[in-house]
Amino acid sequence: MPQPQRPYWRQIQTWRPVPSPATDASRLGTPRTRNLLPNVQTISWTITVNIARLPQFLRLISPPLKTLNVDIHDSASEESPDPVRQFFDGLTAIPELELRRQQNLKVLGISSDPYLEPHTVQGMLFPNLPIGLWEFSADVEFHNKSHYVALIQTILQRLPDLRVIKFVLSSLGSWDLSDFESLSPFLQNPDLEELTLYISGVIHLDTREIHALGKALPRMARLNLCLHYNCRPALSIQASSLTGLAKAFPNLQALTIHISFDDIPLASPSGESVDLLGAGLSKLMVLNVGRSSLLQQDVARMAEFLATLRLHPLFEIAYDGKRKSKDPVQPWHDVEVMVKLIQQRNLEVGNPTRLDLTSNGPQEIQPPFGGRKCIGLWGKASEAAKDYQVTM
Repeated sequence: MPQPQRPYWRQIQTWRPVPSPATDASRLGTPRTRNLLPNVQTISWTITVNIARLPQFLRLISPPLKTLNVDIHDSASEESPDPVRQFFDGLTAIPELELRRQQNLKVLGISSDPYLEPHTVQGMLFPNLPIGLWEFSADVEFHNKSHYVALIQTILQRLPDLRVIKFVLSSLGSWDLSDFESLSPFLQNPDLEELTLYISGVIHLDTREIHALGKALPRMARLNLCLHYNCRPALSIQASSLTGLAKAFPNLQALTIHISFDDIPLASPSGESVDLLGAGLSKLMVLNVGRSSLLQQDVARMAEFLATLRLHPLFEIAYDGKRKSKDPVQPWHDVEVMVKLIQQRNLEVGNPTRLDLTSNGPQEIQPPFGGRKCIGLWGKASEAAKDYQVTM
């Protein structure tokens, strides 16, 4: 005799509830409905109304839950003077809902509007995080440096398995993140694979600090520090420090960085710089340079230098206004095209590819290092690179 099929809603694994003022939250906490979604593993939840009563929705959470993302917004219809605090009071007070009891929860994201004062709940939230979290996203507000350090240490000590951090860091006082030392609280977890921070100011790193950062975070794959107000890079280095960065972070897949140009290193014609780098940045897929300014006259040299870092063949350079053809950082598009062509030619002929910085047409160029002749390669690769020639 065939077994009766379970109702489809009991098989749901992803839940994105859309609450409304008409929703009767109290009915969702009854024994009859508590196990309505026994197999839900992912909840992405935007809370806009009846915030003080919404903890009762969480009674639908079952042990298989692995991902919980909660985005909290205030509502004009809200009667409670402090809905966010009441929400977390309920979340931490009801035994079957306590975060620390969610043993299977691996990804947790908590965000809210700034005027809802995230600091009012982080004191009760951070010490009660489930210790098995692998990824944690949150708004973190601090009054001074010691408060900031204590908050980050509380989180990292509570979460030994943490691999991904995504924080919006906001200062409520005069101190704010501004230098390498500001990042030191994150260095106590050598297993971090992603560090995404939104901060208020730019942090500049020199070669020594880049080396120290890489030594402390050897598994780092995604390093993205951005500014609050425009999401542009909040981490800045000199172009000459890119070689040191490649050595320090061989596992990087995504990097958000502002590049300052004191001088662009010349690529070695015999390829020694590549050999010193080993694998280089062969895993890097996205290099976000924001509004790093690059002169058109420096495009070829920058491309030649980046090619020595052995970027992933499908890498992409992201920058502000990438879809706008007249944007002042458009030269980065040309750099991306040239790097890919140089790396491809290097693979084909086994020799470093050099750019002729003076050529303006598809003329034949005699290879200076015993390689083959190359005529008009750029014209076939991209219109953006039509004014440059390749020698090998």
